[in-house]
Amino acid sequence: MNRRIEELNKVAGKIEQHVNAAVGRWRALSEEILTFRLSEDAWSIKEIIGHLIDSASNNQQRFVRLQLVKRLTFPDYGPDNIHWVRIQCYQQRNWEELLGLWRYFNIQLAHIIRRVDPDCLDHVWQLEGKTGVALFDLMKDYLRHLEDHLQQISDTLETFEKR
Repeated sequence: MNRRIEELNKVAGKIEQHVNAAVGRWRALSEEILTFRLSEDAWSIKEIIGHLIDSASNNQQRFVRLQLVKRLTFPDYGPDNIHWVRIQCYQQRNWEELLGLWRYFNIQLAHIIRRVDPDCLDHVWQLEGKTGVALFDLMKDYLRHLEDHLQQISDTLETFEKR
């Protein structure tokens, strides 16, 4: 099997492991914990999960579209991600629904990653005025991004418990 495909299979497995473990740990968290912010400008756990849903949604589009074309110009939501979270009012959402949406979006992404066409791994997502990113690298970076935000949630929980 292709080394890069093996690596992506591991990425898909880690995504599923992280998400399933987190759902099990976080399902019963109180509304007080879920809406707690470390600071005035920090996201709550609900908002972080909302951001991760947005990330999964955007990446699903990239992962699929980059298997259809060699070069894709598709917008990034970059610094606007703050507005995405605000506009969608994740802070007011039902936790069980939010957690379920996040879980199933990630299971879908893991499915796409496992079944990626190896001939498409060098297809490039192009942002206006920036260097392009290959599909292979996008898929790997999705796991890094997920893990960064899972750590952010762990830090928030730890700080809440110490109050």
